[in-house]
Formats: sequence, structure tokens, C-alpha cells
Amino acid sequence: MEAKWQSMVNHVQDIHEHGTPAFPCCAHPPLEGEARDKEWLEPGTTAAIKLERVTLRTALVKDVRKLSPQHQTYSLEAFHSLILHFAPKHTGFSFLGMYSRLLMAALHFNHNSSREVARTSDAYAAALMESLREGYSRSPETLRESSAVLSSTAPAPLSTSCQEIAKDEAVGLYLARHSRFNTGN
Repeated sequence: MEAKWQSMVNHVQDIHEHGTPAFPCCAHPPLEGEARDKEWLEPGTTAAIKLERVTLRTALVKDVRKLSPQHQTYSLEAFHSLILHFAPKHTGFSFLGMYSRLLMAALHFNHNSSREVARTSDAYAAALMESLREGYSRSPETLRESSAVLSSTAPAPLSTSCQEIAKDEAVGLYLARHSRFNTGN
């Protein structure tokens, strides 16, 4: 990865032989026609020197060494970003609300992850909402039953696992920890 990254500096200067065993030459076929008639950076010019200085910074090259040629995390990062869209961290949701939002994020991601870029303004979300509305109109009792089943399987809040202590004791413990006269004994 490092040799490939460093070869980019040569490539933009129309140098396609790199002299490194790991990546001796560019992977593209010989350039002909329009591919050959590009505007290349002239070796030794200010632009070429500045590009090399930025591209070959030690810290950046160290990061490039750690890149995986096969396993990229873009898809996972996109999904996490989508979860934040449906369930922002600054808002608290009930278990059922969070569960529903995670399901919506997964459905949205799976529907859109491998599709081409949209060419029309048609939105599947409107169709999904209409389908949900129709299903509810046909059988509102089924939705209520499903909601009740999900609600009954919700885990207890985390705070129920904590032992409650008296307020006076909690204040005493706090003051003991934060007193400027506390000697640590």
C-alpha cells in the first residue's frame, strides 16, 4: 500500500516506472490517445514539489501503511451514520422506539446500499408509509397486538439493576469524595 501510494506522485508527473520492488510500475496499460494527452505536472515545478511534500508526509504514509487493500469499512460507517439519522444520540427513546428506529435504519440501508444513484425524485419511503397506513387500516388490532408483544419482551431499564441508597448516605459519600479536606485515607 505504501509503495502504491508513493507511486501516485510519479504518476501525476507522467512517470510510470517507480523503481520499487513492491510496486515497480503503474497498474494501468500503456497510455495512448487521450489518456496520453493529459496535462501532467512537470517534475521539479513548485506544484510537483508541494504535492510530494504533502503526499509523502511521514504521518500520512504511516496511516497509508495501515490501510487494507481488501477490507474497507465505508459501508459500516455509512450504516452507523444512518442509525444516527434515525436515532440521534441527543434524544432518549424507549426500548420499543429505539428498536423500531434501528429496524427502519436497517431497512433503509438494505434498500439503498447497492442501488444506483437516484435518477428521479420518486421516494420509496412514501410508498412504505402508505403500505404501513393501509396495513393499519385493514387490521389495527394486529398492529396493537404486535406492539404489545414487543413491549412485553422489552428488557427492564438498567437503573432497576442498581441498589437504591438513602439520599443522606449518597450526599455523605459525595462529600467524602469531593471534600477539599479529604486526605485520601
